[in-house]
This record gives sequence, C-alpha cells and structure tokens, in this order.
Amino acid sequence: MKRLDVNAAGIWEPKKGDVLCSRHFKKTDFDRSAPNLKLKPGVIPSIFDSPYHLQVGVRKEKAEKEKG
Repeated sequence: MKRLDVNAAGIWEPKKGDVLCSRHFKKTDFDRSAPNLKLKPGVIPSIFDSPYHLQVGVRKEKAEKEKG
C-alpha cells in the first residue's frame, strides 16, 4: 500500500504485525479468497469519515457562495 500524502515525511513501509482499519477501504479492495482478509495489490484508502464541514465538496460549495 502506498501513502499519497505529499506532506508525509517519507513512504510508510509496512512491517510484520502492522494492521490497517478496513473502514477506509471499499469492499472490492479486498482479496477474500485467502483464509485471512487481505488487501489487493495497489489499493489505496478511499473512504474517510471527515466532519461534514471539512469534506471537499462542502468546502468548494462554501467558497463559491462566498465569491458571490
């Protein structure tokens, strides 16, 4: 898995025992054929529970309203 945060201090390299919260991935991102749930190669987290006012669409709409 790759981190796409341009502000991050380097690339996160997973180590044995590291885990990720499955809530941030779509159901189709998982390989369910293995005995343990595994992510498919190359997937990135795409689901985030951001507060409503911080979501991208909301911020864009607010900026457009403020412009007039």
